[in-house]
Amino acid sequence: MNSFAAMLTQSEPWTGLMMGNHALVRAMLETNTMVATTYPGSPTPEIADAIMAIPDDERPLHFEYCTNEKVALEVAFGASINGHLSTVFFKSVGLNVALDSAIQMHMMETIGGMVIVLGDDPGANSSQNEQDNRHIARMAKLTRV
Repeated sequence: MNSFAAMLTQSEPWTGLMMGNHALVRAMLETNTMVATTYPGSPTPEIADAIMAIPDDERPLHFEYCTNEKVALEVAFGASINGHLSTVFFKSVGLNVALDSAIQMHMMETIGGMVIVLGDDPGANSSQNEQDNRHIARMAKLTRV
């Protein structure tokens, strides 16, 4: 196992600097996330790269690249309603693709819990448009207070 994968998976706490996307993977591992899904797109590919740095036989979670953002959201949501902690991540405009499903999720109980990581892109540096998904999350009742 390379040192990066060892750093992500070690059980004892440590101090150091880490890219935010890599820290998300460490958080997934520390919280025993069981399923992580994605559809690739900037600025979130480092999350998938960090997960893939862990060898398959040592990776404590199921990771899946999906056909699109809607499928990624639904796979993670399916894990969550079955009692598993899950995470889905994709670029900001990917929520538009997954919105039909996302808008319905608040009506079902997520027993396991699910985290949606959106790589918002202020200024549209790597996306086709600028979008603030906090408004969509409130509209879809995805946030809990």
